[in-house]
Amino acid sequence: MLFTETFYSLRKRSRAARWGRMADWLQLHIFTGIVGPFMVLLHTSWKFNGLAGVTLLLTSLIVLSGFVGRYIYTRIPRTADGIEDSGLGGQMQARTLANARRLMALWHTAHIPIGMALFTAAFVHILGALYYATFLK
Repeated sequence: MLFTETFYSLRKRSRAARWGRMADWLQLHIFTGIVGPFMVLLHTSWKFNGLAGVTLLLTSLIVLSGFVGRYIYTRIPRTADGIEDSGLGGQMQARTLANARRLMALWHTAHIPIGMALFTAAFVHILGALYYATFLK
């Protein structure tokens, strides 16, 4: 989960990296964003205490945020080739596209920090589990 999420972000932000199509990376991001949290839920054994509980809460928030972001993303007008429509069909389409872009930017301001907090909490949880389960013995 950490691997695909990290590489999706790197691929998205790097202009030099051309490791496949962005549409394929987005599909992988969505898949791991659904399957991974389900596995996290199974891992917790329905116990919601301590750092693991905080991590599960952040995981739930990021999944909900992801569903909202996917909905917003599908509302952005596109051509048949998948390219964002520039609003050539009229002023109303241009306004819709501008509103969808603003909403997507607003969504990113919430989704990315929640994701960063999630990965920080998960990393601390993994280090703590390794320390108490293996290194301390």
